[in-house]
Amino acid sequence: MMEDQIKVEIQISAAGEVKIDGYDDAYKNYEIGRTKTLTKSVTLGNLEEMINELFEEVQLTYDNPEHLTAKIVIRAKKDQNKIRYLG
Repeated sequence: MMEDQIKVEIQISAAGEVKIDGYDDAYKNYEIGRTKTLTKSVTLGNLEEMINELFEEVQLTYDNPEHLTAKIVIRAKKDQNKIRYLG
């Protein structure tokens, strides 16, 4: 990976209660995970756009979930006084 790039992991989760005949309670969970290599110049606004696109993708399969969340992970470690991004 080039030094001006960072690997980002994005996880989108949708969950909620659903009605299913013959059951008192039922819950549905739907999740997608993606990784993408981005340049260090990416802004939080750019990440928000990516998250919104993934939210829309999930909602095509799971319409109107009670909970729709995103988690973004960037893995890094300190290596001889420099930050090194893992991935």
